[in-house]
Amino acid sequence: MTIVQNFLKSKKVQKTLTTKPGEEGFSLVELVVVIAVLAILSAVAVPAFVGVQANARASAVKNGLVNGVKECVVRDADNQTTTYSDVQSFAGSYSGYTLAQDAAAYGDSCYSAKATPDTSKAKTEASFSIALNSSTGVVTKTCVNPTGVIAPGCNKAQTW
Repeated sequence: MTIVQNFLKSKKVQKTLTTKPGEEGFSLVELVVVIAVLAILSAVAVPAFVGVQANARASAVKNGLVNGVKECVVRDADNQTTTYSDVQSFAGSYSGYTLAQDAAAYGDSCYSAKATPDTSKAKTEASFSIALNSSTGVVTKTCVNPTGVIAPGCNKAQTW
């Protein structure tokens, strides 16, 4: 019987025998603190994530405009037509933006294009345009911020 008595008197067994049911797990206060910390972290992270998405959209549309003009130059060098509708880069999918020919700059040529944000984003995101003067080689890129807002991808007017 001494083996059993010694076993029952050991600290590990005594702790197990004296533990009441329900003393395991996390307390309600601990769970509330964890939830509060997660809420604070998400409140900081969500706006930052939205800003990253807007910058990505602006970068994608600027790259699309530049690639379209480059494609136009290559088509012109290959003696192919250089109308806006012939350039495939302008026909890409640009989430949140609509690309269109900027006929005011060079008529039906693909040497100028503009990108305007969709109506839902028009108050917070910039409009972009690009034009290449084929005779002088001068490229003009513009970035127009919405009224009073510094939009993603457009820190200053007329530059990008």
